[in-house]
Amino acid sequence: IPAGISLKDAVAFPEVACTVWSTVFMMGRLSAGESFLIHGGSSGIGTFAIQIAKHLGVRVFFTAGNEEKLAACKELGADVCINYKTEDFVAKVKAETNGKGVDVILDCIGAPYLQKNLDSLNFDGRLCIIGLMGGANAEIKLSSLLPKRLTVL
Repeated sequence: IPAGISLKDAVAFPEVACTVWSTVFMMGRLSAGESFLIHGGSSGIGTFAIQIAKHLGVRVFFTAGNEEKLAACKELGADVCINYKTEDFVAKVKAETNGKGVDVILDCIGAPYLQKNLDSLNFDGRLCIIGLMGGANAEIKLSSLLPKRLTVL
C-alpha cells in the first residue's frame, strides 16, 4: 500500500475497479472514441470510471448534485458536467451529441432514471445498471428500445 493511503481506502480500490471494469468495459463494451454518461460521477465508482474512461479515449459526461462535486469531476478529466438538480440530463446529452445520445450509461439510480436513460442513448447504446438508489420498479416504453437496438444490462 502506498504511503498516505489507509488500509480502509486501499481495500476499497479493487471493488471499485472490478465493478467499473466488468460492468462498463466487459459487459457494456465501452471503447475508445465512444461517449459515456456516469450518474453519480463524484462517487467512488464514478471518479474511477471518469479516470479510466478518459485514459482509454472516451468522451465522459457525468451527473452530480452541486458545484463542488461538478468541479472535482471536471478536474479528473470529465468532459461534460451536468447538475442533475438544475439541468435536464437528457437535454444536455442530446445538445452535446448533436441529438445522437451517448453510447454507454453507468447508472446507480435505477427506476426514476430508466426512461430518461433510454432516451439519452445513441443507436446501439448500452445501459449498465449497477444500483437502485431511487427504486427498483419502473415502467418503460418498449418503443424506445427497439428502433435504436438498445441493450439494458
